[in-house]
Amino acid sequence: MYKGGLSIIAWPLFNDIAWFEKLSYIKSKLDNQESKYENARTFLQKTKVIMAKLKICDWSSLNESLIQIRVATLKRLLPIAVFYGMEQRDPIIEPLVNHDSEILIDSPIDFLVNENPIKLLPDNKDESFIQFSEYLRNYFEETVQSRKGSHDDDEWFSEFYKFLKDIIKRRTSRVQNWYEQNTAKFPKDNSDIIDGRYALNQKIEELTRLWTLCGLTCHKCGLKCIKHCGHKENHDCLTDHKCHFLCHFTEAHDDSPIPECRYKAGHGGKHVCDKISHLCNEPCELIDKSNCHEKCSKVIGHDDGEHLCQSKRNHHCGKDCSLSTRTIKGDYRCSNKCTIPYEEEHDLQRCENKICPIQCPIPSCRERCQSDDHFHALSKVDHFCGNEHHCQELCEYDGICHIAIEPKKQEETYKGKVRGTSITYTKYIQVSEKSRCIKKIPPNKFEHAGKHMHSEEKDAFHFCDKKCQFCEYYCTLPYGHPQIIHETKHGSMSQTEFTGEDDEFEYAKYNLRVGDQGIFVLCNLFCKELGRHRHIDYCKNVKNCELGDQGRDIEHIEAKVSPNPDQPKDFISHKLFWERTCFKDPYTVQEQEEFTKCDYECPDEEHRKTGFTGDPPTKSFCKSKLFHAKLRPTKPKNDNGYISFDGHHFGCKNPYTAYHIIFVLDRSFSMSDEDIKPNPNFPIYNDLTKKHNNRIGAVYQAVYIFMNTHKNCVKRTSLDNISLILFDQEIHTYYQIIQVIVPFEYKDLTDLEDLLNLMLQHESYGGTSYNNAIQKAGSLIETYFDPTKVNVIIFLSDGECGTPTNQLHDICKRNKEKGYLIKLAQ
Repeated sequence: MYKGGLSIIAWPLFNDIAWFEKLSYIKSKLDNQESKYENARTFLQKTKVIMAKLKICDWSSLNESLIQIRVATLKRLLPIAVFYGMEQRDPIIEPLVNHDSEILIDSPIDFLVNENPIKLLPDNKDESFIQFSEYLRNYFEETVQSRKGSHDDDEWFSEFYKFLKDIIKRRTSRVQNWYEQNTAKFPKDNSDIIDGRYALNQKIEELTRLWTLCGLTCHKCGLKCIKHCGHKENHDCLTDHKCHFLCHFTEAHDDSPIPECRYKAGHGGKHVCDKISHLCNEPCELIDKSNCHEKCSKVIGHDDGEHLCQSKRNHHCGKDCSLSTRTIKGDYRCSNKCTIPYEEEHDLQRCENKICPIQCPIPSCRERCQSDDHFHALSKVDHFCGNEHHCQELCEYDGICHIAIEPKKQEETYKGKVRGTSITYTKYIQVSEKSRCIKKIPPNKFEHAGKHMHSEEKDAFHFCDKKCQFCEYYCTLPYGHPQIIHETKHGSMSQTEFTGEDDEFEYAKYNLRVGDQGIFVLCNLFCKELGRHRHIDYCKNVKNCELGDQGRDIEHIEAKVSPNPDQPKDFISHKLFWERTCFKDPYTVQEQEEFTKCDYECPDEEHRKTGFTGDPPTKSFCKSKLFHAKLRPTKPKNDNGYISFDGHHFGCKNPYTAYHIIFVLDRSFSMSDEDIKPNPNFPIYNDLTKKHNNRIGAVYQAVYIFMNTHKNCVKRTSLDNISLILFDQEIHTYYQIIQVIVPFEYKDLTDLEDLLNLMLQHESYGGTSYNNAIQKAGSLIETYFDPTKVNVIIFLSDGECGTPTNQLHDICKRNKEKGYLIKLAQ
């Protein structure tokens, strides 16, 4: 399989000296092998990707994953690469490099400032084009040509524009070269490569548009505007708007310095100062018109009676341009003024801009209309720029186009409903998306032919579109996979809320309340933290649950549980919980096996104590399966642990001793004496005084207090059982009747009121006889014999009678033969 390329080496223990000595041997073996990677950086990146894919069970193409990571990296670096010509600016400068060879991108040479590429796009919206373009303007005027000294502003503007375009071309070529080198080893037609190249072109177009100069006439002088094309403010040449050429009439100034021209920059005609009156200087008769220089430029004393400035008959109309239309992107109105001579009759106001200024109707395009007709919008036309456009729609094919290998992580804090509960956690979010269509829209069209697709491959890979209902992670198997069960690497349970039988409870050492969000827990760790557990879900078949036929992995909950307490709910097993999600159980085989077992714990406090070494307490769980039938509380085979009275089998020592307590009470006539009465400060006094305000009443009160205290003190409602025997002796002339009454036998302590009522029905009567009463107690022990319980006889009498020795010996003998003792109390 490996064609002799596999070596298996026995490695010594880490702490052994031989471990370090073995390193030199391994190095020599590696040195003799042919290198598979250009550098460690490439090897490390591929290794990380492989490990990440294995971790989330992502079996898609490794090469595809490497492409996605590379393109994502380049796209993240695109803004600073285009803006600054580097990969990182702060805290240290990182130049553009080939990420495979780590060689610098060295051509073409970028425009440098302090040995670093110049910034060509603003850092924020508050920084205007005027501000960040100032350096290049000043540099051009200082080193190439000053605008003040240029006799032809059209020529100066053209040279300055060429200078800027050369800088932009260098930057864009450099960044394009950087992108191509870093994607050279991948297929050119890959959808991610194409998408990355589109993102690059978008940034380049943004850069190019920004540095496309306006070129229309300044609103304060005759120079060209050097703001970027499409600006909203007044046109501005960004100078002082003054003409700095010397006065044309040099002879008139004798030997004194010749002053500068008084006109605005870019004016036509001769340069005239304002130191000496060389010309008429009367106000121009067309001073209210656009393009007027305000002072008459005719000779002093001219006799034609008409004062005109150097613009003469070239005064502009000055009204708003007539271009106004509604487009797909909104209303457009040209902000320029009409430049047609005022004396020419015209119905259409035309500005100096000759081309159509309206944007291309494709939503993502910012280019201008390709038409050279400024007014072609007045006809029903589409203002296409004439270029191809990348389709912006998403892939139409079924499934998810892209799922990031490594989930997005962010640190957050969750404030719980219980006061003081604050949980800092790492939130995991799966980054998934439908990719953009790879097709291009032909020039002068709104859409391309055919369906939108993210790849030109016939069977392009798509992930399954099934989401985990708790964390919303998509299945990482191919769309349409034959497996019924979906798979994914789960994340934060953002779509869940905690619930429980109690309103407040503890989870992972945090105090929580019903309704708390599960956002701080991962799907694949939630159950592990619980250990043996059961889930709560809405009842799927209420009728079956009412009939007790809910299935092996379900136990109906009789109580009302929030949220939506009126909707019936079930306990369900871990196995059924994940089956209902239709996602593969993310836990190990060992954990899944543990989760099939009963989650009841032995209540012994010994299991909650921390050991001397600080080790956590060892819990003792029921040895049966979850939702098992209630076991009979008998002694387990081989004395293996104990079976609790609620039917669970624990492997530890029984923390409770269960009792069958048999009260044997004398109800003879002497018990009607009133020397001792019920205590008014204790329960049931009012009930007792109606018929039993005597010795028997005091005894009944003592028995009730015993049962109530026993029930509440150790919560033995279902553990212990109580029997009551009343005895008396009725003597006649020729015979005697010994009566033994059993008001109740082998009752639990659930309903003490019922036991009290049964007891109060009997009043004192007759004489005293112990034998039959003790014999009856022995009979009850035999009838309800339970090896897990200690039998206790509590004998109460105020009289004297012969000791029932034979009966007592008989009871003790029978219990001893069974291996059990009996306790007597008098």
